[in-house]
Amino acid sequence: MKTIFLLLLFAALAHERATAAQSRQIPRVGVLMPSSVNDPGEKRELEAFLGGFKELGYAPGQNVIFEYRGADQKVNLLSRLAEDLIRLNVSVIVAVGTTAVAAAIKATQNIPIVMVSGGDPVSRGFIKSSSAPGGNVTGLSSSADGDEGKRVELLREAFPWIERVLLLNADKRRSRVENYLRQGQRLPFQTLDVFSTDELNQILSRLDVRRSDALITVRNAFTIRHGEQIAAFALKKRVPSIYESREFVEKGGLMSYGVDYTASWRRSAFYVDKILKGANPAVLPVEPPQFEFLVNLRTANSMGYELPPEILLEANEVVH
Repeated sequence: MKTIFLLLLFAALAHERATAAQSRQIPRVGVLMPSSVNDPGEKRELEAFLGGFKELGYAPGQNVIFEYRGADQKVNLLSRLAEDLIRLNVSVIVAVGTTAVAAAIKATQNIPIVMVSGGDPVSRGFIKSSSAPGGNVTGLSSSADGDEGKRVELLREAFPWIERVLLLNADKRRSRVENYLRQGQRLPFQTLDVFSTDELNQILSRLDVRRSDALITVRNAFTIRHGEQIAAFALKKRVPSIYESREFVEKGGLMSYGVDYTASWRRSAFYVDKILKGANPAVLPVEPPQFEFLVNLRTANSMGYELPPEILLEANEVVH
């Protein structure tokens, strides 16, 4: 009886050691994001992320383990969450957005970091150059020269009578405001800065849209959170609008031209795969983003506007 017990004990210990060894051999990939992992708005991006790994032959739990950490829009938590991933001994950190990238860089200069939508990583000091990042950071930027001017161009193509544009800004850095002013095809802009829900409510309640012919909204976490309210305001006032990403069109906005974040999430799997196979992030060039143009035809019809056929043909997606 004692012999059988010892045999069973040795077998259990051997299995535990084998399981632990196997777990150590499977790479862990940390995912650091400012939003919640359970945010319905992130579902499409996370599916694209996992789809990219699947295309490369990865199966979660079998040959890769993902460790997700989301700050639920409490950006002050990102540094602590990054340190948590480091304690888990992850092989790579996938950082989503500039605040997450900054937090990951502050936490480690050794573990490779793959950016998803890293803004303009050179001007922010994340990398030395796009062709030769030079440190532990690589991945995808979310900035390209001329995209602000492209939005103005699309507005004027759809509505040639536009002469003045209202620019709703919630970005304290104001870098994109300056880009709009520089690239705006000599259109006069009325810029409104808003940094709180109370400010937004007050501005929208008293705003005289007769001073502007169209609306452009600068994208950040605040304006995305209030996207439905902003889109409803533009619809009520029949103000043609264009936004910097698809979330606004899906909430009723008229048009958007911006980074295809779903494509960036999917592409990030390529970088992780390269790094897990031994590539040095210092020499992996940072890629520019893909862009997409969306049109909400239902909103246009509700406003009483008939969009030119050329605009509908140019759109990557038309919401009916």
